[in-house]
Amino acid sequence: MGWKLTLLGVVAGILFLFALGLNNDPRHIPSPLVDRPAPDFAGPALDGGDPLTLSALRGRWVLVNFWGSWCVSCVAEHPYLLELDRQTRSRNDFVILGVDFKDTVDGGRAFLARHGTPSYRHVVDPEQKIAIDWGVFGAPESFLVDPEGRIRLKHVGPLYRGWFERVALPLMTSGGGKPS
Repeated sequence: MGWKLTLLGVVAGILFLFALGLNNDPRHIPSPLVDRPAPDFAGPALDGGDPLTLSALRGRWVLVNFWGSWCVSCVAEHPYLLELDRQTRSRNDFVILGVDFKDTVDGGRAFLARHGTPSYRHVVDPEQKIAIDWGVFGAPESFLVDPEGRIRLKHVGPLYRGWFERVALPLMTSGGGKPS
């Protein structure tokens, strides 16, 4: 009789843990960097211009978007990034910065030529040094950095139509607090 109660307890425990897991979004992977200073970086620009640094953008909200020409989901996300670029181009408090990682310069340039070249710039990170410092494990992944240089949120997967209005803008207008 004792082993039956033990077995029942183990099964009940497993079912309880399973039920807790049903409420979790499997795409939400917490980042230890959220609410901490963003790792600064400097790297060559995909467009061949002057090297880019994150610290040069201090004082503005920065959407750091990690992508690669090898990434199928990045193809799906790109039209929204082009739209977001057009919508926010006139804002003085917000800028997008792409990080083309685990890629070649030719691959990144061909991707933009094929799918559309935005007005924002891209850093080249072929050896994933920047991506590793930021804890990126796949693409696309995006981080919203506040004007003081602190990461306020991480988004895994493609950004979607309305993301800026629903997620980023509330953070930006609330002074950097968590979105509701």
